[in-house]
Amino acid sequence: MRQIIIIGVAIILLSGCKNLSGKEGKDDSIADSIALPKNAVPIVYVDYIYIKGNVDSVQGNFLLDTGGDNLYIDSIFHNTNNFKYNNSYQTKIYGIGNAFQKITIIKDSVSFTFGNFIYRTSLVPVLKLKPVGGDYIDGLIGTRYFLQSVLEINYAKEYINIFKTIDSTDISDYQIVPMGKHGHNFYVPLIVKINDSTTITGNFHIDTGTPFSTFTSYVAKTYNLTDKIERKVRYYTKYGGVGGESSGYDFIADSVQISDYRLENVNMSYSADWSGVLASEGYSGILGSNILDRFDIIFDFRNSNLYLKPNKKFNEPYIFDRLGFSYVDRCKTMGGWIVASLTENSAAEKQGLRIDDKIISVNNTPVEEIPYETQEAFFKKTDQAKFVVIRADSLKTIEFGLAPLL
Repeated sequence: MRQIIIIGVAIILLSGCKNLSGKEGKDDSIADSIALPKNAVPIVYVDYIYIKGNVDSVQGNFLLDTGGDNLYIDSIFHNTNNFKYNNSYQTKIYGIGNAFQKITIIKDSVSFTFGNFIYRTSLVPVLKLKPVGGDYIDGLIGTRYFLQSVLEINYAKEYINIFKTIDSTDISDYQIVPMGKHGHNFYVPLIVKINDSTTITGNFHIDTGTPFSTFTSYVAKTYNLTDKIERKVRYYTKYGGVGGESSGYDFIADSVQISDYRLENVNMSYSADWSGVLASEGYSGILGSNILDRFDIIFDFRNSNLYLKPNKKFNEPYIFDRLGFSYVDRCKTMGGWIVASLTENSAAEKQGLRIDDKIISVNNTPVEEIPYETQEAFFKKTDQAKFVVIRADSLKTIEFGLAPLL
């Protein structure tokens, strides 16, 4: 399923109806038997990296986002927990999408803790994350905390670790990739062979907060990708990010090369946005988790170096979307999955599914009973899906077959 991104100064995420409070759907005995390294912080990784954290002693689920710079708090999480901050102001924030969102900035000092680590900061944005990211996202933590340290991300064993210097960790099996930096964003060069006629080399913004990798609309226009890529599907969404409406195309690139590592038949996208982050001329695109999670990764932010080592997922084939739509989890606050984007001419669209439909069951199973970690497997096990949705207070049943869109 294609995921949606949400960015505020570079915030990117999406969830399905996902239970972040536990590890249902995985073998708990196996997970518990894996000893984490000293001082490591457990994560939940399913498309996104989530850590348990506390904002001024109030616990929530926070997305680790190298596309963001600071701490960000969801407005519902903020309002329901009755935080007492005295100094704030209103402003606008731009991101993915063609518009902006009005937000509150907390000027007071805010404490954020996770594991054994403490982070105090101010100028913390409070914005609407749950309508785009789902009910289980309470905030984001960006790169500012890590700029004077080293961040290790182990996708396979599901932990992160923080070191004072690169000398504190073993990098003997890793390849080093120098990173460029602009503001709080870090970049690495990629070579993307789209097909036999088109290869693009450019700098890509490293973003652990988005599950896919994409070209900007500026690059797409410069290289005339709409004409040069024959096999593609168009997606569109009303909830592309804090900027609202967004659209683009999904396709399969022949290969993506980062340093000496080459991945084949990679799912990618290119944006059609006319403004916002994905219309930028400053970089070629976003390098997301669908490529990053095939490596063990170490960020040496102080020296602007990225260290990569292929993990067990490196040679797994990419699987293209079979659903033709994406959704966000509003099970807790709205009682279902809210359709957030659609793929044009997909079976989902042709059979009448619409953005803002609320899905309450799939194949006669209430969506609240489908745990976060099992959702992808749930759809892999069936070639036919029947959705019961609520639209304008009426129940509708929408049924269609599942097959790769490309």
